[in-house]
Amino acid sequence: MNADLEHLIVLQAQDLELRRLRQQLSEGPLQVKAAEAACAQAEAALKAAKDSLAREETLRRSQELEVKERQTKAARLRRQMETATSASQIAALEHEIVFLDQSIAKLEDEELASLERTEGFELALGGATLTLEAETTTLASIRVRAADLATRNTAAIASIEGERAATRALLAASPAGEASLSAYDRIAKAKGTGLSEAVDHKCSACQMMVRPQRWNDLTDRDPNSEHANTIFTCETCGRMLYYDPRRDAPVRWTPGERLSSASNP
Repeated sequence: MNADLEHLIVLQAQDLELRRLRQQLSEGPLQVKAAEAACAQAEAALKAAKDSLAREETLRRSQELEVKERQTKAARLRRQMETATSASQIAALEHEIVFLDQSIAKLEDEELASLERTEGFELALGGATLTLEAETTTLASIRVRAADLATRNTAAIASIEGERAATRALLAASPAGEASLSAYDRIAKAKGTGLSEAVDHKCSACQMMVRPQRWNDLTDRDPNSEHANTIFTCETCGRMLYYDPRRDAPVRWTPGERLSSASNP
């Protein structure tokens, strides 16, 4: 395999891993922010539940006080009836007592309704309290996880950036490496990746078929072949194509691992 192409394969693996690590790194603060927002929303819901409960209790105390006042007034009117001397006075007192009794009955019904609403608000308060506790625990966990991820990924990024610089230096030092590196950078900037593995007669990036002659050239493992040092590109998407000879004799390998051990027949 072309030595520059092998270095480019390693470089792309490094670039993709750096992209993944940086993406994770950028997601950490977003996850913390989302958890903080959920916690703030839970706090607002808890405050709203407390406020609703407090308002309902205030209303009911007011209703209870008004009932007592009207009961006291009705009792006073009944005592006045005992000393009333005319039918008109008695009728007027009876009319007012009836009105008071009706208003007391209405207030007592409203008290019962208030008690029912209070039960609902108490349930809501309990649920809001549990939700806030859960969101607070989740926020603390996400903060710890984000801090740990930031530490690990920052260290990993620094290490891979060092390896990447060494890989680019090897490419820049080879006769045609600088041109290959420039082409890789240009394609990767435009398409996200600069290289694509050819698998089953197709470009794995765009899934378009590779011409039979191009496929034969890619899979030719003769080091003396006229195409031994040629870097081919996909005629559809323009990415640099490579073929992994380990697919002919499956062995364990990891993405980005050097192919030199399997490049020779």
